[in-house]
Order: sequence, then C-alpha cells, then structure tokens
Amino acid sequence: MLQLNYKLTDEDYIEFNEFHQLIHSEVGKRNLFFLKLAGPMISVLAIVIFILARAEKMLIITEVIVLCIFSIVCVAQAKKIMKRGIRKTILKMIETEGLPFAEEITLTFTEDQIIEITKGQEVKVDYQKVENVCETETAFYIYISSIEALIIPKRVLNQDMEKKLIRIVTENFAHLISINK
Repeated sequence: MLQLNYKLTDEDYIEFNEFHQLIHSEVGKRNLFFLKLAGPMISVLAIVIFILARAEKMLIITEVIVLCIFSIVCVAQAKKIMKRGIRKTILKMIETEGLPFAEEITLTFTEDQIIEITKGQEVKVDYQKVENVCETETAFYIYISSIEALIIPKRVLNQDMEKKLIRIVTENFAHLISINK
C-alpha cells in the first residue's frame, strides 16, 4: 500500500493539459498537424495567386523566398503556439470559474484499486478500469478515462515513494505504460 498526500498547483494542471493535447490525445495531435500545415498551405495559395495574376518574375521569386521562410517558422513554432493557447485557456478558466481540479489530494494505492480523496469527495478506481499510465519528466498521469487522469507530480515524491509507485505501476499496469520524457 502506498499513500500520497499532496497539493496540485495551476502549473501541474497546465502541464497535464499540454501533455494531453500535444502528446496523448489523437485530436490534439491532429490539431497540431493542421496548425503546422496552415503556414505552408497559405504560402502555396499566395504564390499561386501571384502566378495567376501574372506578377513580375522578380516579385514572384521574392515572394517564394519570403513565404518559404514564413512556412519554416510556422512549422517550427506550431507547438509553441499551441502550448501558449492551452496555457492561456487554462489560466482564463481558472480565473473565471475557479480551479477545475481539487487542490489537496490523498491518493491511496491498495491491492486492487486507487482511492482518491479530495475535499468532499472520495473516488475509488479499480486497477482494471485504468486506461493508460504515462510518465513524463515532471509527473505521472494515470488515465481513468480518455480525458481524465490522476496527476502525480514528481516533486511530491521522495525517492522511496517514487520506487514504490513505479513498482505498483509496473505490477498492475505494465501493458499500459508509456514514458514521455
């Protein structure tokens, strides 16, 4: 049995949402792909328009060079742009609606389930119902549905606790583990 008592911060929640949207979620991956594709598509469209408008060759060549640079920057910055959007959305949500997560959490790993106790709520999750377990540089995410996970920041774990957690995860969820560092 392992019991963890900790507080989640806004940053923990933001990091989870960034991970979920950019790495774990198929919809998020698809959105990132289309965001990367937008710059080059706009560039190609602009070049075609200039060619159809029979612009001067030097103008078209200059436009091709500038739009190629624009496309490269768009592709390179897409992830950063999406992260900024996620952060902004979460912070606005926290500001207007309050925290979308429980700040103080007690997680207990028993032989066959995880018990999450928050202010005024107790949730029991059987190990068989866990959908995925992911490890990043900063946290463990135990997905209890396709969009909801138990967030365990590594900053709250001492070395012994982390070893116990890894042993529990390995014994019960070995077929689900994905490491994203």
